[in-house]
Amino acid sequence: MIFRYDAITLHSKASEEDFQKFVKEELLPYFKGQYKGPTRTSRADLKHQSFLKDIKGRRKYLWITVWDGSPDSVRGSSFENTRMIGFKKTEAILKKLEFFGKRSSEKVFSELVSVEVATNR
Repeated sequence: MIFRYDAITLHSKASEEDFQKFVKEELLPYFKGQYKGPTRTSRADLKHQSFLKDIKGRRKYLWITVWDGSPDSVRGSSFENTRMIGFKKTEAILKKLEFFGKRSSEKVFSELVSVEVATNR
């Protein structure tokens, strides 16, 4: 599995409430539907995504996406290497994201090992 981290800092005039609504109702559902796979054109397929908020309330967020594919296939500001074809709607939804805040360059990590932890139930 490949993990991609995109840090987002909201612009000073952006509403956190409106941003969180956009993330929950538009951004995450779009990526869930558009980047699932495998498909005939996929180089990487989205497996999971999470959106985290800085607990110190500094208007900072972290978008984590988990992919099945190579590290190079998930690089790029508009996820352009995950498919052999581009999606204009991806560029549009990422522009809307940029309206709310500045997204840093992505950080990409490959998983070395994963351990499930059992609960005490």
